[in-house]
Amino acid sequence: MLVDADQLEKQLSDGPPVEESVLGAYRILAHARFRDGTTVRPARHGYIKRELRFEANGDWLYSAVLNQKWILWYFRKPALNAGLVETNATQVHFPTAETTTLGEVKLRLHNAEEARAVLQWIDAEDGCP
Repeated sequence: MLVDADQLEKQLSDGPPVEESVLGAYRILAHARFRDGTTVRPARHGYIKRELRFEANGDWLYSAVLNQKWILWYFRKPALNAGLVETNATQVHFPTAETTTLGEVKLRLHNAEEARAVLQWIDAEDGCP
């Protein structure tokens, strides 16, 4: 569930233009629906101005960082440690995924189809209006 739709729109209106396919994918992620109550919060920190944080029970499970030509998606440590996703299975399912120096899994998303594939992998749905 998206926590702050106004902040999402502010994110999207600030900064350099984004390719349409990437923008559509970001909106799909922003409006994702989770059965377990995970929330989606537009955020920013440091030089990252356009990010979505996916949080549940005080844990920051996933991130989506918007760039001009792709979204950098992270399966973060709390999700991996809780067994919500498994590193090796995720890398097999998403062959372009990489493990970061922090032990998180990241991949680049370019379009709606890839965004929906990630949501399906984490048991969420496209809730885009």
